[in-house]
Parts: sequence; structure tokens; C-alpha cells
Amino acid sequence: MIERRTQKPDLLTRLLQAAAALGWIAIFLVQILAWIGAPELDTGIARYHELDIRQTWQKQWVQWMPFLLGACTLLSLFALGVRPLRSRRKTDPKRLHLLALLALTALGYGLYWFQILGNVA
Repeated sequence: MIERRTQKPDLLTRLLQAAAALGWIAIFLVQILAWIGAPELDTGIARYHELDIRQTWQKQWVQWMPFLLGACTLLSLFALGVRPLRSRRKTDPKRLHLLALLALTALGYGLYWFQILGNVA
């Protein structure tokens, strides 16, 4: 028989859900900033029409990436820290998406440190 939980989610559960949602929103904003601030693609059409092509990252956009990545890291670590305090049953979700979020954040840090910092205008 399936156990029925009659109580509403408590404060820790709500905090965990909010931290996870805010972490995913932060990583989504990092993706948008990386897309906006990235160097332009050098295509044959652009060379044919002799258009100026920006070869560097735009500092006004990528300067916010470390703060959003830091927020994403803190939120995912907070949610991962709250999970063991909250998970009491075997049927509670494992929250693997938080590990995926942490991995995406690490990739974002790698992109920022190895590619962007050396090529910012």
C-alpha cells in the first residue's frame, strides 16, 4: 500500500525547493549572459560584406557571471546540505538534479576562467 502524507511541506522542504529553483534560474541567466557577451561568429558573409566582427567577450555582460555562478554554487550546496536533514523515507526523492546543477556550475567556472578572462575587452 502507498503511504499517504497528510501534512503539508515544512519549512526545510520549502527552502530546499526555493534554493533548487533559484539555482536553476541562476544557471539559466549565466547561459544568457554567455550567449550575449560571446565573441561574434566569423562567417563568410560577414567577411564578404567587410563587417566588423567583435573578437573579444563583452565585459559589461560577463562581469556578472562569477556572481551568478557563486550564487548557483551556494544555492545547490545549501540544497544538498538540507536534503539529508529532510529525507527520512526511502521513497523521498534523491534530488540528483542538484548534482547536475553543481556540475554545470563547475563547467561555467571553467569556461569563465579559461576562456573568458583572457579575452575580455
